[in-house]
Amino acid sequence: MFENTAATDLTIGRSSVRRRILALLMAVPDQRLHLREIQRRVGTSPGTASRELARLVAAGLAERQAEGHQVYFRAASSPFATMVRSLLIVPAAAEAEPAPLPPEPVETAPEPIRPPRTIRPAGPAQEGPPQPDALGLEVAGRLSAVLRPLYGDRLAGLYLHGARARGEAGPDAEVEVVVVLDKIARYGDELERTSSTCAGLSLEFGLIVSRLFVAGSIWEGRTDGHLLDIRSEAVPV
Repeated sequence: MFENTAATDLTIGRSSVRRRILALLMAVPDQRLHLREIQRRVGTSPGTASRELARLVAAGLAERQAEGHQVYFRAASSPFATMVRSLLIVPAAAEAEPAPLPPEPVETAPEPIRPPRTIRPAGPAQEGPPQPDALGLEVAGRLSAVLRPLYGDRLAGLYLHGARARGEAGPDAEVEVVVVLDKIARYGDELERTSSTCAGLSLEFGLIVSRLFVAGSIWEGRTDGHLLDIRSEAVPV
């Protein structure tokens, strides 16, 4: 379980499913777990588990390993992940033999009713697409200033995406960035190389800064799937 601190919310977010998944992975840091096993232990749906695992991988707190058609996940070993693990209260028994977490009802609650969008005061109508969030652009720009000299010619592009790119971000929305490199040999190496920078920005601005690494050939060539949606809203930084 997690200590109930502001630092925990800052680094991990407020998703209870994400916290249970991370607690499970960090209770057995030397083991790899299959998606179905993780989903069963934390008592959620496969889609929710997959989405939260993707966020943990992007944040540098978990590692994804594929073997053929099988995909496994484990806790990351980066300094940032080690720091986050210190926020966990892991029972001693869990270190030796983790007991399955009690299942919880699959999340079937209806989507909350969203409040109507704020009506702007009378004046000239705003035309064109929504404008990116200013704070998101500032944080992404700070990250870009560090990564460009770090990667040099390997960096093909850096883009803000998600709610802050669409101009729909709430005050605590995370800053989501896509880092396009010439090629990616080991995804975990790129997370490790940038973990301290993202952790520092997260603490400075009081929100989560996550990054997704994509090889240039995939970024330019993929014409379907979730990456296509990201590319359609991406704002170059």
